[in-house]
Amino acid sequence: MRRPITCLHLERRASSFYWRRRLPKTFSEDQSNPFLTFSLRTHLLREAEVLAGRLTWLSTCAFDYAKGATNMETGLMQRLLSELVRFEIAAAGHARAIAPERTRVEAQLALQREQALQETLRDALFLGNREVARAPLRATAERLGVQLEEHTNDWMTLAYEATRVLLDLSMERARRDQGFYSAPSPFFQAAIASETMPASVAPHVLPMTPATPAHPGPATTATAAAEGLTPKVMQPTAAAIDGPPAPKAVRRTAITLSEAFEQYGEVRSQGKAGKDVDETAVPIKGVSYARNSLANLQSTAKLIVAIIGDKPVSELNKADFTEAFSILQKVPANHGKSSTETRSIRKIVQETDLKEQANKARVRAELEKAGASNGNIEAAEHQESIARLRVNTVYRHMQDTQRVLRYLIAHCYVNENFMKGVIWPKRELERLEILQEDNSRKIWGDELPKLFRTPVFQGQTTDIGNPMFWAPLISVHHSLREEEALQLRAADVACENGIHFFDIKVGAPWQRLKSKAATRRIPIHPNLIVLGFLDFVAMRRREGEDRLFPHLTRGKNRQTLSENFTKDFTRYRKSHGVYDKRIDFHSFRTQFNVELIKARTDSELRHILMGHEMETVNLKHYGGDGHDLAYLHEVIQRVQIDVSMIQSPFATAKKTKVSDLQAAQTRLRVV
Repeated sequence: MRRPITCLHLERRASSFYWRRRLPKTFSEDQSNPFLTFSLRTHLLREAEVLAGRLTWLSTCAFDYAKGATNMETGLMQRLLSELVRFEIAAAGHARAIAPERTRVEAQLALQREQALQETLRDALFLGNREVARAPLRATAERLGVQLEEHTNDWMTLAYEATRVLLDLSMERARRDQGFYSAPSPFFQAAIASETMPASVAPHVLPMTPATPAHPGPATTATAAAEGLTPKVMQPTAAAIDGPPAPKAVRRTAITLSEAFEQYGEVRSQGKAGKDVDETAVPIKGVSYARNSLANLQSTAKLIVAIIGDKPVSELNKADFTEAFSILQKVPANHGKSSTETRSIRKIVQETDLKEQANKARVRAELEKAGASNGNIEAAEHQESIARLRVNTVYRHMQDTQRVLRYLIAHCYVNENFMKGVIWPKRELERLEILQEDNSRKIWGDELPKLFRTPVFQGQTTDIGNPMFWAPLISVHHSLREEEALQLRAADVACENGIHFFDIKVGAPWQRLKSKAATRRIPIHPNLIVLGFLDFVAMRRREGEDRLFPHLTRGKNRQTLSENFTKDFTRYRKSHGVYDKRIDFHSFRTQFNVELIKARTDSELRHILMGHEMETVNLKHYGGDGHDLAYLHEVIQRVQIDVSMIQSPFATAKKTKVSDLQAAQTRLRVV
């Protein structure tokens, strides 16, 4: 029976082969050769040392093989990957220890870079790309003196596992950078170990009278008597009374992150603040929250849960929210506008980054080839940037998330506000707003005549009361907000001393105003009267319609008329080539304000007409509505809007009798 090959056999065979190949022929034939030089002996000793290390490793491989390892490379893989981990962790720890203090922004950028690396490694695993592991493995093999064959199946396995290790390393670095460690500091562990030494080695101390509990049991009393001590009740000290209260116990009830958002939304919709357990509901505040803020909370919940996962809140930690808002800042601005989107938030961000980088690289290569200047190349690259969520939008998500966490703390679901240090302080928010590209709202300006030359303003409508025609004209001449214009009732158009005006107020349960200051009277601009607005109002009254735009529907989320109309107005502008992302319906109010400023109208009058909150003492405490309609009518005519190109839907109707308006409307609908 053939003897099994042992580690010793392997070492002896390798040693014999090595010396026969490496020693001079004369020396191998005659080991007493006196001419062997000192330098040769030194050289041989150095190589022998290297060989000894390799033989030791060979022995380890043999033992792995004898224990049932799948192949002879298993031990090598473990050695390489372990060395890779140890080196990277040590290097990162040293760099972290000697690094100077950094700003919060620099820390967040470092975290974002680490997260980008993680996404790259995950993508490499997903695609089977092993190139990311090649350089780290080569460096590790060089440190160990190992030669890797990079065109074998063993290499493919090693590179795959190394990619996983690199991902684990990146995640561990991110955790440690944020102060999360899997074990206490070794110095702390050593100190604790010294505190818990056995009594036999404890230093000698003077005996002390033991403090008896406030309500000693029989056993305690008996022990004290046996030791000759008089048991007495110890009174609590002032420190014990005035000391910090014990932390709240975390409730064990199972609740997920999505359920936390839902519960908070329900509490706020009831009219409670969501800051304490026992709160009195104020129903009117609940209605206002459900109408104006609940949809925002739900959008925040959808994003945060999609990134973090619907974990039990007891498993959440600060790192979850730090990572979530780092990713959230990179979410495309148009996210959520497609009903067919099935990708995860992380995948959307990753693919958006790659698309943006590819487009910029393509543009740069093309322009460099064409000999373009650096300035033009930079400008062209910037045009390829994909819009991400605005700073204020991200901050709103931060605020809602922090409110939910405070609710959870108050109800003992968690005992720490994980958004502390994550949500931007005011100064940081202001700084980011300054650095953000200016996408603020613009006035219509030269785009307004272009809008007025689109079909609905040129008589190409079958509806005399089309809100797409009237609502923009009402807003730009009178500064009405979108919802204010769309919810107008026939009763809101009144006349006093021959002056027709809008009586903006809450005249029905479904009417809403932004604030108390929004209640106001605005004389109707002559342009609207020329275009037949009063005829339109008279028609609605004859029809028995309460609202001027009775066929508008409310949105599902906010239950407002503007929710659906905004989408229709956007589609209309895009389809007729007058769309600009910085110009919207609210820009009509901006245009109105600019027109009054150009006419040297003082801020007080502009506040009154636009329904702004009164800021000055005179307006706030002594009333801002003291100006009569005649004077306001004079002011409103300072708004100069060219409507000469507009064809009124009542152009044909004006040639008929007032009683025939209904017939005129019917004719227009047939066309």
